[in-house]
Amino acid sequence: MNVSLLPADPLVIVRITGYGLCLCCLVGLSAQAQITFTANKLPAVVGDYADEYVSTDTDPSAIIGPTGGPQAWDFSYALQSGDIIRRMDIVSPTNGGYQASFPQATYAERYTDVPDNVLEWDYYNIVTNAGRHYFGSYVPNTVTNVFSPPPIDIPAVVGFGTNWSYTMTTTAAPYSEQDTVSATADAFGTAILPKLGSFQALRVNQLTTTLAFYNGQYLYTIYMREYYWLVPGFDKAVHIVSQADYTPIPAIFTSAHEIRRVFATYAVSNTPRPVAGLRIKLQQGQATLNWPAATNASAYQVQAVGGLAKTNWQVLASPATNSWSESTTTTQRFYRVFIEP
Repeated sequence: MNVSLLPADPLVIVRITGYGLCLCCLVGLSAQAQITFTANKLPAVVGDYADEYVSTDTDPSAIIGPTGGPQAWDFSYALQSGDIIRRMDIVSPTNGGYQASFPQATYAERYTDVPDNVLEWDYYNIVTNAGRHYFGSYVPNTVTNVFSPPPIDIPAVVGFGTNWSYTMTTTAAPYSEQDTVSATADAFGTAILPKLGSFQALRVNQLTTTLAFYNGQYLYTIYMREYYWLVPGFDKAVHIVSQADYTPIPAIFTSAHEIRRVFATYAVSNTPRPVAGLRIKLQQGQATLNWPAATNASAYQVQAVGGLAKTNWQVLASPATNSWSESTTTTQRFYRVFIEP
């Protein structure tokens, strides 16, 4: 056995090699059962961004997976032929000049298909103990969608089993649409993202029922189902959107309008910071990690990988205190710890 401290500025990483039985997977999976997502972890500061791979007209049935957990979702596959790269930037609601229709918005998400095809602006505000208010969107040279009433599309706190729903109306006279949305966090586990590694995640299963009207007269009903994976510091780390249909979309569907996978991101207010002074102690088959307590930390995140040449860091736990332990393993393991804001 040997243990070493490796300087990895700005991270401190500790390594452990060859000892004991590998019980670490059980520890990590147990910790995942406690995952929650809070709306204040959403990117909402001007300068935050995310880059996504976007696939269209694709069969997602093999990657949706079952309900419950812990699950392991591997979205790390490379850019596919025909995929596009989409950029999401957090901007001021005045960006683009369409804020007059959304006076309560405090920020907007601007979506651009690289290099310069701006798709739309979505307008939001995050309210403490309530969640994220979604005011509507503007699509250049097409339509302004003002939601009435503006829904809370992501509640203040989401945990496994959380359910929420809302109804909103959009009008572009003489047409109008009434959307009824029902969502549930129906699975939890680890999502592996391209170039970014693994993260604890909650999966949300959302069904939208849209009634269309012309001058108040009912025309038709259409349905759409979405799955998205909530990860702190991301908006939606992965987002699978079905095709719209005149019949309800089954839980496992075979035709997706889009599959979006984040491969690069930065959230100014939510980026985890590495701990300083990370130390490891080996005793009686246990590896115990300790580090100085951080001020204003909501929790910590312990990650591990089998070698520094690898990028698939696995989230083992999110302890509330500045210490964590697991049974030692028979293989080499590197640890790092982040402060969750």
